[in-house]
This record gives sequence, C-alpha cells and structure tokens, in this order.
Amino acid sequence: MSFLFSLLLVLHLICWAVALGTWVAAARTREPSKGMAHATAGALVVGLALAALVSMDGDANHMKLGIKLVIGLVATVLAFLAARKGPETPSPVWFGIPTAIVLNVIIAVFV
Repeated sequence: MSFLFSLLLVLHLICWAVALGTWVAAARTREPSKGMAHATAGALVVGLALAALVSMDGDANHMKLGIKLVIGLVATVLAFLAARKGPETPSPVWFGIPTAIVLNVIIAVFV
C-alpha cells in the first residue's frame, strides 16, 4: 500500500508540474495547449485516488482534501476553457490557471 501511495503521489506531482510547465511555455504567446488541460485533469483524478487511499487509513484531513478538490476543479475548468478559446483567452482565465496550481501545491505542503 505504501508503494502504491508513493507511486500515485509522484504521478500527481508530475501532472501538476506538466500543467504548470506547459503554461509557462505558452505564457509569452498565450497559445494554450490541450496538454495543459489534460495534465490538470490527470492531477485531479490521481488526487482523488490519493484522497481515497488516505481516507482508508482513517487519518485524512477532510477539510484540506475538500479545499484542494475545489481548487483542482477550478484549475481544470480554467485550463479546458483556455484550450477551447485559444489565444483569445481572457486574462482572468489565463492567469487563474497558474494561480490555482500554485495555491493547490502550497496548501498541500503547508497545511
């Protein structure tokens, strides 16, 4: 079980890193890629699996998991909106993506 948790955690972090990396790569041209949207969705799905594993042990912080779920959903929706609108993505949507990603990571580390 410990190996499975560690494997999912690494996959979760890689998905967030890919999402943020693709945003940084596209920041100058504001041409979002579908990879950014899929990486945020992958991080969300793997995060749900991680939350299920932690809840099975009984020592889960459900408030933290709920907040991270909402922020992950926001990041995913914003990324898919940006992928759909392309270069005409509004600034609040465009800059909301890395804000939600970084906020999610900060909550994971410090809370």
